[in-house]
Amino acid sequence: MEAPSPPPEGNVNKAPAMIIAGSITVALATLFVLLRFIVRKCIVKAIGWDDWTILFAAVGNIIGLGLDYVEFHYGFGRPQAYLNQHQLLEFGKYTYGEWIQTFATLMWTKVSICLFLLRIPVTKALIRPLQGAVIFLILSNVILTILWIVQCRPVAAAWDTTLEPSLCFSRGQLERIIISQASGCR
Repeated sequence: MEAPSPPPEGNVNKAPAMIIAGSITVALATLFVLLRFIVRKCIVKAIGWDDWTILFAAVGNIIGLGLDYVEFHYGFGRPQAYLNQHQLLEFGKYTYGEWIQTFATLMWTKVSICLFLLRIPVTKALIRPLQGAVIFLILSNVILTILWIVQCRPVAAAWDTTLEPSLCFSRGQLERIIISQASGCR
């Protein structure tokens, strides 16, 4: 693969702005989940499955931010043309892991929404589709996560393109896994 050419603006490091934006976003999301638990415990006096699943998603966000911090150390936020081979390898390894975390975080968020909708007085005609959506989301995300993990043989070839011989999914196949997870169907 040909090395990318340096961008016209040079070796601009956007990591500090990304760290600030990511930290503020995760802090606010965590605060809102905490406030949700306070309201559910103190006012409503009941904590449900939708609350626990959004907590799982919030923990996933925190883990994702932690992975971002490691990725910043390896060059996330800088043009790829200025990263050395070691930085690219380590960045790829942590990005591979972060996608697994992202799949789980998005799944728990969607499941929480479905479970929350089940709390609202709805007709019986809507209960089964929502329950089916929860089951579908969990099953499809397990399958898509497994596909992501085994995208290459050997697995390390997913982030280390120098491993030979290796067999990996195409870029298009990986994009379809990501799009399928994001849309919750396909």
